[in-house]
Amino acid sequence: MAIVKMSNFGLFTFDSDREKLLHELQKFGYVHFTDLKEQSAYLEEGLETLEIPYEVSEVEERIQSVKFAMDLLKRYDDRETGMKAMIKGKNSFTFEELEKKVAQFDYEPVIDKFRELTRKIDLISQEELKEKAAMEELRPWRNLNYDVRLFRDFQFSEVFTGTIPKKLMEPLKEALGTLEETYLETLSEGKDEAYVVGLTSKREKEDFNEILRNHSFTTVNLSVSGTPEEDMKKRKESLEKMKEEKKKLQAEIKSMAGHLARFEEVYEYLLNLRLRYQAENNFLRTGSVNVIEGYIPTDKTDAFRKAVEKTQEGAYYLELAEAKKEDVSVPILLKNGKFAEAFESLTTMYSLPTYDGIDPTPLFAPFFFAFFGMMIGDWGYGIILMVLTGVALKIANLEKGQRLMMRFLFYLSFSTIAWGLMFGTFFGAAFPGFALINPSTEYQKLLIVSIAFGGIHLFYALGIKAYLAIRDGKPLDALYDVGFWYMALMGAIVFLLTMVLGNLPEVLGTVSLVVMVIGMVGIILTGGRENETAVGKLAGGMYSLYGISGYIGDFVSYSRLMALGLSGGFIATAINMMVGMLFDMGIPGMIAGVIVFLGGQAFNLFLSALSAYVHTSRLTYVEFFGKFYDGGGKPFKLFRNKSKYINVE
Repeated sequence: MAIVKMSNFGLFTFDSDREKLLHELQKFGYVHFTDLKEQSAYLEEGLETLEIPYEVSEVEERIQSVKFAMDLLKRYDDRETGMKAMIKGKNSFTFEELEKKVAQFDYEPVIDKFRELTRKIDLISQEELKEKAAMEELRPWRNLNYDVRLFRDFQFSEVFTGTIPKKLMEPLKEALGTLEETYLETLSEGKDEAYVVGLTSKREKEDFNEILRNHSFTTVNLSVSGTPEEDMKKRKESLEKMKEEKKKLQAEIKSMAGHLARFEEVYEYLLNLRLRYQAENNFLRTGSVNVIEGYIPTDKTDAFRKAVEKTQEGAYYLELAEAKKEDVSVPILLKNGKFAEAFESLTTMYSLPTYDGIDPTPLFAPFFFAFFGMMIGDWGYGIILMVLTGVALKIANLEKGQRLMMRFLFYLSFSTIAWGLMFGTFFGAAFPGFALINPSTEYQKLLIVSIAFGGIHLFYALGIKAYLAIRDGKPLDALYDVGFWYMALMGAIVFLLTMVLGNLPEVLGTVSLVVMVIGMVGIILTGGRENETAVGKLAGGMYSLYGISGYIGDFVSYSRLMALGLSGGFIATAINMMVGMLFDMGIPGMIAGVIVFLGGQAFNLFLSALSAYVHTSRLTYVEFFGKFYDGGGKPFKLFRNKSKYINVE
């Protein structure tokens, strides 16, 4: 259980067998390659790095082409979404099944067809923009009910079309009063300008021109056949034809939307193919021989050996040995029982253990289970959480990560129910006959319970630290770093209790004081033992003893177990009070009350669960892990791409 035992391998194989080898190892999956370029000893011996194969760029192009097709088809995807999609889940394939399905799908001609269709759609869209722009330019001239081409045939007069700032229209009209053979008409007005048409004789043309220039006239040449209204109508008809043509092209694409699932399979296959080629970056070579190193789980060595043998037509050399415990470069895989496995994401989120370390998951899981439920503390909420997650686990085809999260919440629902029964709370309502502790009135008792749990949590963490020291052959470190702290802390706690309670035997106070002093003296004498000088050792010991103030802060931190439980309970009670007031208002109030109850309690459940998760994680990471756990391990990288659209087994 916990940290999976690893074996490291060294493999010498002919370059000609590399592609078949990588293909078989990817089917095997559990291979973590070592980047040999980082090992200078090999390079100094004359080994060369493998060049990135040209196939990588080729596969990258194919991935982009497939992604183009997927993005196009997603616009027309009518598959189930939301809850229905979660229940149905992703399709699952073995690696061999995925390869066969992809081989049966000649997708490149389909992509070429998509490119041609989208090219035509783009061209039509460009023409649409041009037509719409032309219509917008003509819109202000719609009131010009004359064929614009006739303006060019006048022998004794001339027509001007253009715009003038609206604020200059009045001065313009006054200036035109001096001309007898000139006419100006305003066809329409925009925000800041007026669209005008002017008619003048050849004799007054120059004067008219001068007046227009003086009033900021801008000429607009109307390139239309017929009237502007007729031209706009023709363009509108043209737009309708373009719209219909686009619909036909889009309908043709939509008719192939069923290919989306197959393209997703191709996409996942190509990502794995790219990973396979990129893996060659980790290898070295000498002549025609490749040098490959990495790690595999020890319990899979036989399957790994068979995968290698299956691909080697020529001679090869394979060396397998169990990884050394002190080797911090060994990648980490965790393996726990069904209960602890649901909590592994919390360890991963913080930091994986090193190979010579300890997996903290099964150690903190029971405490996380208890603390989470205590912070919510309502058996009504627990039942809702249990039913929702239980149904999801039963009927939904969830991927591994989703299933672990549902199972995580499913387990926590039982803790929530248990604490809710102890507190006697059901959706914020009290059930006095059930309650062992009433949070709303016995908050001092609840605080004592919270601090007591904190003490157990902290002393348990120190006990793990002692175990690790003894395991590593350092029993004195266990005494110095844990034993003396046990004596100091437990002695101090008992001594304070004898002072506060007063009815405890006097000898108990004396013994606890002696134990506390012995522990403190031991911390002072050993806390700075790594320093070289006597003064340094003593100063280091005094500083270590000062760390007792940190323990006081740690104990206080566990008051959040009480605080979160009370806050969620008070919010639920407030919601119930509002519902009660609404119910007193008759049938409309009852309807509103039901809505407020369901919405309010659902929101409070979400808020309480989120707060419980965050604060329980904080107690785990800071107070618990801070006593014994460093982490720092690197994750084992499966020789598989993480799937997004399907499950590859």
